[in-house]
Amino acid sequence: MSWVGMFPGQGSQEPGMGKELLEKYPELLIDIFDDSLGWSLKDIINNGDAESIKKTNIAQPYIFAISYCYGLEVINNYGKPSALIGHSLGEYTALALSGFFDYTDALKVISVRGEAMQASVENSNTGMAAVLTTDLEATLKEIEALNSQDIEVWISNYNDASQIVISSTIENLEYLKSNSKALGARRVIPLEVAGAFHSKIVSPAKPELAAAFEEVTLKDGSIPVYMNVDANLASKETLKERLVDQIDNSVLFYDQILKIDDEIKPSEWIHIGPGNVTAGMVKKSISSKEIRVINSLESIT
Repeated sequence: MSWVGMFPGQGSQEPGMGKELLEKYPELLIDIFDDSLGWSLKDIINNGDAESIKKTNIAQPYIFAISYCYGLEVINNYGKPSALIGHSLGEYTALALSGFFDYTDALKVISVRGEAMQASVENSNTGMAAVLTTDLEATLKEIEALNSQDIEVWISNYNDASQIVISSTIENLEYLKSNSKALGARRVIPLEVAGAFHSKIVSPAKPELAAAFEEVTLKDGSIPVYMNVDANLASKETLKERLVDQIDNSVLFYDQILKIDDEIKPSEWIHIGPGNVTAGMVKKSISSKEIRVINSLESIT
């Protein structure tokens, strides 16, 4: 079977997710996690509520660790995938499973990434919103027009054929929510996030992430991974630079989907980890494909 694994980013978390994995992967989810980050994922899984796991410094390591373990299960059951991709944070899961860096290093870097991103948006009065459109090209032109009028709107994610995610000030996003036609869109839906991620607002986080990567040994990956910043294949030589650039650049997930479909033509796309968001993106972009969601051990058949 030719298949592609896809891993979700922040926003896919929910209380108690991955609890079934604690007994199966105690070394990864308890021992290594506690030693690497100094706090207990087991406690968060058993006692964390929706508000506590929404914090970037908690959510990112939590989602990564759970998705990584489900990824191991899927690969053990289905064999080696043709390629892997991840949405923002999910890219780290894809790269770790491929072997570009190990699980422990990934946890440490993700912890620095989450803390630095959170610090950069504190008191920024910015946010993000999903833009649902039937004419993506027209919507992109409307955003260009707003920017030419000094109304700053950044495109954080190109998700699929009918959805992008924008970032701006809270005031601008509230206006666009009530006036979606200004973007040629059906709906503009503000997201519950701490600030304008994947925009220039989080650029101050880049030096800290770059410094964290200086402590990481990179290796050649064993599975092809297509990258968010340019939709091209990951390479050991450019990996650090591209992951640092990912912080304040658009996530080109739509481009990644189309490129993989063109170059690999996989028979199946599998969302691996909490939620099902990447499966929806593939369905809207190339609806004829076989798509599966694996977010529990039971769903692995």
